[in-house]
Amino acid sequence: MLARVYNNGGERRLPSSMEDTPQLPPRGGALDLLRGATYPFRAAALVLRVPRLRRLAALCAGITLLIFAVWAWALWTFLPGFLGAVWPHPDGAVGWLWELTLVISGALAWLVGAATLPLLALAPLEDTLVAATESAVGAPPAPPSGIAGVARQALSALGRTAVRVMLLLAGQALLLVLQLLVPAAGPVWATAGVVWTALFACAEYLDPPVARRGGSFAEVRQVLARRTSLALGFGLVVTALLWVPLLNLFLLPLAVVAGTLLHRSLVSAGSLS
Repeated sequence: MLARVYNNGGERRLPSSMEDTPQLPPRGGALDLLRGATYPFRAAALVLRVPRLRRLAALCAGITLLIFAVWAWALWTFLPGFLGAVWPHPDGAVGWLWELTLVISGALAWLVGAATLPLLALAPLEDTLVAATESAVGAPPAPPSGIAGVARQALSALGRTAVRVMLLLAGQALLLVLQLLVPAAGPVWATAGVVWTALFACAEYLDPPVARRGGSFAEVRQVLARRTSLALGFGLVVTALLWVPLLNLFLLPLAVVAGTLLHRSLVSAGSLS
């Protein structure tokens, strides 16, 4: 499907490699994990070099900082009252248990919000980031969509992101239940949680360039199934960025740029058709 954009109705051929687009072998190999891990770093170098990408990254970082601040204020203001309504603060020596619960629940709520709220708020900007990245690396332009098409893409991106966020949270909730039911297998559930989050990150940031070219999420799932090590390498580095102070403000623009570079490589390698 995507090849039609490049072939203009002629004989089917793969697009040529483009500047800043890493080359991938047609099939997965032992080095796929490391190959996938390089894309966020290549994306950072590209953002630093291209003025338009720098401006978009700064805009996304400012919005993310505002979201973090509002979310922290909301938790600080309302979480103690909510917990107190569910479980009144006990008197005496056991009061520390209530306070410990407040700290743990606040930390978990902060992590969930920090990982998901910027995704939802910035989803309408993803297509703009993809377009700027494709222009920077010399990719053929996508078919024009007009103002109505841009609005539809922004709403579609928001909807797709919301669905994926719910799937991420559902998977993590299931793993938490398994952790409580079978605590002896804790390391297994923890590893599964990391893998689930990394694959989610790859799917989340590979989808915008695929959708921009008229592809479906089925093609993203195909990449996750056939190039799992590549997707894991990509997703693990992106997930790690969430834990780095200041850099996590730029997580979404860096990840979208990296996902676009990965998409270009997969199309050039014939892994996406």
